[in-house]
Amino acid sequence: MIGIFSVCNLNLMNIRGLLNLRVLNSFILKMFIHKDILEGLDEIKDDSMDLIFTSPPYWKGFEYESNFNSYLQYINWCKVWTKKLKPKLKDDGFFLLNISNDTETTTKAFELMQVCIDNGWKLHDTIIWHVYNRQPANTERHLTNEHEYIFVFRHHSNNVVINKDKLWKEYPEVFASKKVGNVWKIPFKVRKEKLKRTIGKWGSSGFPELLCEIVLKLFSKLDSFVLDCFCGHFTLGKVGLQLNRNMFGIDKINYTSSS
Repeated sequence: MIGIFSVCNLNLMNIRGLLNLRVLNSFILKMFIHKDILEGLDEIKDDSMDLIFTSPPYWKGFEYESNFNSYLQYINWCKVWTKKLKPKLKDDGFFLLNISNDTETTTKAFELMQVCIDNGWKLHDTIIWHVYNRQPANTERHLTNEHEYIFVFRHHSNNVVINKDKLWKEYPEVFASKKVGNVWKIPFKVRKEKLKRTIGKWGSSGFPELLCEIVLKLFSKLDSFVLDCFCGHFTLGKVGLQLNRNMFGIDKINYTSSS
C-alpha cells in the first residue's frame, strides 16, 4: 500500500488516541486496516470519526461476497456491522451509506435504510446519485438503473450546518438547478488500469473521485477524521488527503496497483 498512505503528513498526537496501541506502529502511516469490518472496527476508538462514508458489498455476484448463503444472511450481517459502527462516529458527525437496488433485490436499499434506523441511526437526508452513463440493463424485464441512493444518517436530529455555501458554483455540472440539492449528476467513472487483489482476482475502483470530493466538502472540514469501512483501493482516502482530511480505511481485501 505504498503511495497515498505513506506520504501523508499526520499529527501523531491526534492519531495516537484513535487507535489501540498494539496497531499504532503498523497503521499510523498507512491508515488502512486489512481486516474484516467487524475485526477492523475494534481498532478504531469510539467517538473518534467526524464522517463515515462507505458502500457495503453486494450480497452476491462477486467472489469476495460468496460467504453469504442467502439474502437474509446478508441483511442480518448488515444489522451487526451498522450497529457496531455507530459508536465510532462523533456526536455531531455524519454517516453516509451508498447503496443501490438491483434486479433481484429491488427493495435492498430501503431494507438497509430501515436496518440503520432500527439500530438507532437518524435519517437526516437522502441523496439521489444520478449515474447517467451506466450500461443498459441486460434484461428485458427491467429498466436500466440510472441512480443510487446515499442515505445521510446522524446520531440525532439536532440543528446542524452543512458546508454547502456556493458549492453549486464550483460544480455546475453536478448541481444544474443552481443550488445544492439532493440529486447529484455524476458519471460512474472507474480507473482505466486494473487493480489486482492479493487473492489473485481483478477489481476496479469504487467511488468516482468527484463524488468523494463533494461529500468531503459538504460533510467534513479541514483536519476532520474520515472513515471508509469498505474502502476497496480507497479512492475516498486519496481524495481526502488532497483535501487535508485524516483518512482511515478498512477492507479485508488488500488492493494493490498492477504493473
